[in-house]
Amino acid sequence: MLSYDVEALRTNDAYKLITGVVQPRPIAWVSTISPAGVRNLAPFSFFTIASREPVTLFLSIGATSRPGHELKDTLANLLATRELVVNVVSLPALEAMVRSSAEVPEHIDEFDYAGLDAISSDEVSPPRVVQAAVAMECRVDEVKQVGTDTAVFARVVRLHASDGIVNDSFHVDSAALQAVGRIAGATYAVDPVAYPSPPVPQWAFAEEQEAAV
Repeated sequence: MLSYDVEALRTNDAYKLITGVVQPRPIAWVSTISPAGVRNLAPFSFFTIASREPVTLFLSIGATSRPGHELKDTLANLLATRELVVNVVSLPALEAMVRSSAEVPEHIDEFDYAGLDAISSDEVSPPRVVQAAVAMECRVDEVKQVGTDTAVFARVVRLHASDGIVNDSFHVDSAALQAVGRIAGATYAVDPVAYPSPPVPQWAFAEEQEAAV
């Protein structure tokens, strides 16, 4: 078995290693709007749920590679407005999502650039992606610098889902959603595998009954 001193690795090697083993990762397709009103859209795979109450998402944004810019447009916009929409990437939107990952000049409308339609949000200024089966309107709660990246904690204030995605019991149909996960490099995962959870052991019921006495 190979073993690596991660702290001794070059930054890019450590990045390739960690993104190759932490997979699949959900993708936050983040729409923001600049103070000048320019619509921005970009995907981030350093993304997950941070809290269930209040419902809060975690997003990590790396440094930009564009000369003359300190921040990626997404981060600059959400710091200025404290608002964002996290759209869920489904398989039919994969190609458009990849196109929106390009770092383009800040005056470019990335909805137009990616060939996507926008719809107004209810609670926040950034629009939602029409082609996204699920979109979550969010407000920024906290921003923290973690090494070279910026950690963003965003509270979900409204969730939109296309017909057939969520049932009356709030269960999500994964097969209908077709959510895309990021693997390593330019590869993605989409096929869910159903496997039942184990039954609750009988001793758990006994402990619960004893606690209730």
